[in-house]
Amino acid sequence: MDYTSIFTLMRAEVTLTAILVFVFLYDLMAGERARRRFSAVVCCLMVVQVVVNLVPAAGGELFGGMFCHTPMDGIVKSMLSVGALIVFMQSDTWLRREDTRHKQGEFYILTLSTLLGMYFMIGAGNFLLFFIGLELASVPMACLVAFDKYKRYSAEAGAKYILCALFSSGLMLYGISFLYGTTGTLYF
Repeated sequence: MDYTSIFTLMRAEVTLTAILVFVFLYDLMAGERARRRFSAVVCCLMVVQVVVNLVPAAGGELFGGMFCHTPMDGIVKSMLSVGALIVFMQSDTWLRREDTRHKQGEFYILTLSTLLGMYFMIGAGNFLLFFIGLELASVPMACLVAFDKYKRYSAEAGAKYILCALFSSGLMLYGISFLYGTTGTLYF
């Protein structure tokens, strides 16, 4: 397997994973003065991510057709990245409050993990990768729903989200098993 083709076709996922690792390490090692620029650093990284996704790449398949890339995927992933960038810019004042300042890193990591799951759902050519992407998107989203754990409504919303996600995931797996039993394959 040629690793340059992996990095070419999965460059959005690879660069977002690199941003995730960088944000995690920045949150872990940054001092108090550097944490004031946390939002600016993450927003700059997301702008780079959008620019990287907009550069067109040829289509192709990886991992036996489990991951498919088309030129339109880069545009859709860029739109999702712009949406995450808007969320980051809007949440800056909320994350600078005294009671939420210590949770900046968790917020950015959870949001970027959700974005990575959405990227995998877009590039899926197989129901297995689609389901993995769906779970990678929904589990951090459940944490974001219940992010303000000292408020009763936030914890209640998180519990309801998890229960709905469990039910819908089970129902989807049940349907995928019927599809596999009928066709003998998990590919789209």
